[in-house]
Amino acid sequence: MLTNSGFLPTRPDSLSPEKARPTTLTQLLRATQDLKLEPIITLAMALEQLGLLHPREIEMLTDEDPQLLRSRSPELVERLLLTPEDLHHALARTAGIVEVDAANFMLPERAFDGQLLRKMRNHDLLFLGEADETLFIASWHPTDEDMYHHLCTLTGRSVRVVWADRDAIVARLERMDPLAPKWTPEHDMLTAHQAVKRKALTTPLAATNAVTVHDQDMEHLMDEAVQGLSSVQPRKAPQELDESSDSPIMVRMVKRLIMDAQALHASDIHIETNPGEEFSRIRLRRDGDLELYQKLSPRLRAAMVSRIKIMARLDISEHRRPQDGKINFSEFGGDSLELRVSIMPTHDGMEDVVMRLLASSKPVPLAKLGLQPRDAEAVARTSARSFGLILAAGPTGSGKTTTLHSMLAEINTEERKIWTAEDPIEITQPGLRQVQVNPKIGLTFANAMRGFLRADPDVIMIGEIRDQETAKIVIEASLTGHLVLSTLHTNSASESVVRLLDLGMDALNFADSLVGIVAQRLVRSLCPHCSQKGPLLPGQFTELVKEYVQASPLSEEEGARRLLAAAGVQTPEEVTLKTAQGCDHCGGKGYKGRMGIYEILENSPTLRLLIQRNARPAEIYEEAIKSGMRSLRHDALEKCFQGLIDLHQARLAYL
Repeated sequence: MLTNSGFLPTRPDSLSPEKARPTTLTQLLRATQDLKLEPIITLAMALEQLGLLHPREIEMLTDEDPQLLRSRSPELVERLLLTPEDLHHALARTAGIVEVDAANFMLPERAFDGQLLRKMRNHDLLFLGEADETLFIASWHPTDEDMYHHLCTLTGRSVRVVWADRDAIVARLERMDPLAPKWTPEHDMLTAHQAVKRKALTTPLAATNAVTVHDQDMEHLMDEAVQGLSSVQPRKAPQELDESSDSPIMVRMVKRLIMDAQALHASDIHIETNPGEEFSRIRLRRDGDLELYQKLSPRLRAAMVSRIKIMARLDISEHRRPQDGKINFSEFGGDSLELRVSIMPTHDGMEDVVMRLLASSKPVPLAKLGLQPRDAEAVARTSARSFGLILAAGPTGSGKTTTLHSMLAEINTEERKIWTAEDPIEITQPGLRQVQVNPKIGLTFANAMRGFLRADPDVIMIGEIRDQETAKIVIEASLTGHLVLSTLHTNSASESVVRLLDLGMDALNFADSLVGIVAQRLVRSLCPHCSQKGPLLPGQFTELVKEYVQASPLSEEEGARRLLAAAGVQTPEEVTLKTAQGCDHCGGKGYKGRMGIYEILENSPTLRLLIQRNARPAEIYEEAIKSGMRSLRHDALEKCFQGLIDLHQARLAYL
């Protein structure tokens, strides 16, 4: 490196004085003993030994400021005379710290708990082994006292930190775990939590400890909390640590957890506790899949669960029964966000927590739901009706409420009075009169429906048809001049018909009231930045055509025609399907966001007759397909041929 004064210092590759760096724990122990006999050197001497500064340059700096080379001042780095790694290397030499060859060091077969190793990896620390009840750890900044105390706290052991080249440490860590990518400012995949940190994980711990309370990440908050509980006897039962639930550090931890989940667009937070000394696990559900956020020390699990109970106004002394509650995050200094909390007792007196994030948001425009043009027209036709029943069907988390609110947004005009009863209210719209269901005070869906009928409604939305009473009132309202929208937890449109009939609905009334059913699923969309096209394998097109027409009255010729039209080609040889690859934009997973797969059933005179005579789901499905309905299977495979999703995600929608 050419310094400001123009000298070009030498940088010997070997240690000076000329000694080979240890590559085994035995050599390291011997070098530690030998180093005690070495003379003490100054920073200036270390810089000259290492060839980092020329002797004349050192002399000039000393003349300019005699104190400059007598302290740990970062001025040498600020003036671009040294890199941070150079300065730490020289400081390690002055402190009499052993230097090891990290690239070739023989590491032990037995290692720490994965949580501790991950923390070390985050700060470029390499565990070398254990001897005489002392842990030896390599670092490129071994004189960092805060890091030393941090390691002692984390491990609960005596620690000796030695110096090693930073690049060698990083390369060795990557060789140990090639699947754990190194952090860069654009991309971080260690855990879901790391994705919101967005700060250099290679910064020494001394620097990260200077972060303000608001900006502290969960990892440092957890470390601080463990240190705060150091005075608590480890033999105490977990519930005896509940008193720490209102400590400032625990308050910040739970707040940080919720804020990170919100920033990552997670739908749920899962806290899974384990007994004994086993670490508990915090996971976030993002785009339908669970991802590891952080591991939780056994010293903190009870305090965190109790803190969440306090925020949700639940009984912190009850550990044997399930509890449900809600958190208004704005009351605790957060954004406008509601969390639905479920506490579930598990084995060995533990309790798991699941929190669903219910941020009030605006409805998604109907055109952006991912509907095919034909399906968008069908939905627009049904929602334009002045009376009747419209149902959205699908499993939990499939986007049913989003679809209904998108339909309401299309008809939410000054001429209409729209009432909704929801549990909870997830989406808000100006002009809608929205009611939060509360069964504890008797405000059920059925009671809300009765109240709406006395409030001169034009359109009514009921969050879910859960019982016979609600179903009966919904159908009665739809037959008396009101448009009613609701949801069902069923797998398909044809099954929804049978489900309501099984609830005791009059087949004639239901057949007359039904306008349409939207059955749906959510699958992961391909990342537009990294997905790659590839040709079909020999015979694959024929197999996919058979899969497309399976259990339907369609011929293979018709199935082939539809799939070719979806791909926008004329022959099977031209068809290409996209596959997920992974890049910085999608976090290395190959998917970005989610897309709806839909099945739109519109009632018709023929279907009405089938419903009136209690036909089987297969008969209703077959007639709907003949009438032009695309099933979930059809829509998924067509979107696969359109390059919107891959084959794996398509099959998740209907298998």
